[in-house]
Amino acid sequence: PVVVALTVVWVLLWGNIGPITVLGGVLAALLIMTVFPFPAVSWDGRFRPLAAARLVATFFADLVVASVQVAWIAIRPSAPPRSAVIRVQLATRSELLLTITAELISLVPGSLLIELDSRRGIIWLHLLDGSTAAKVERGRAKALAQEARVIAALGSDSEMTACRQSVGGRP
Repeated sequence: PVVVALTVVWVLLWGNIGPITVLGGVLAALLIMTVFPFPAVSWDGRFRPLAAARLVATFFADLVVASVQVAWIAIRPSAPPRSAVIRVQLATRSELLLTITAELISLVPGSLLIELDSRRGIIWLHLLDGSTAAKVERGRAKALAQEARVIAALGSDSEMTACRQSVGGRP
C-alpha cells in the first residue's frame, strides 16, 4: 500500500499518467522504501467501528468549532489572548495511540503539540487561548477526551481500563 500511495503522489506531481511516469513512480517508491524504511509498529488493540465513527464525527465537529473560535480571535478588535503551554499525562503508552492522539489534537486549530514523551505518556501542548485557568483546564480536558476516544476506537481492553482508571470513568 505504501508503494502504491507513493506512486500516486509521484504521478500527481508529474501531472501525467503515462507508463513511464507510473514506472518511474514505482521505482522511486521502492527506492524510498529501501533507503528510508518505516519502523515496525506494534498494535495490541482492536478496531471498534462505532467508537471510530464517534472519533471521526467528534474530530470534525471540534475542527469546525475551533476554526470559528480561532477566526474570531484573529479578527476581533481586542488584543490576542494570553497563550499557555500545558503538560498532559496520558493513560496509554502505545506509540501508535499516542501519535494518533497527538496528531488529532494538533490538527484542531488553537492547540499544537510541542513535545511527546512516549516512554512516560506525556504530551506538551501550546494553547492559543490560555488566558484563564478554566480555559487551560478545558484544553487539558479536551486532550484527555481525545485520547479516550482514540483508545475507545483502537485501544486494547487493558488500555481502556487504564484510561477509565486514570481519570475516573473515561471513555
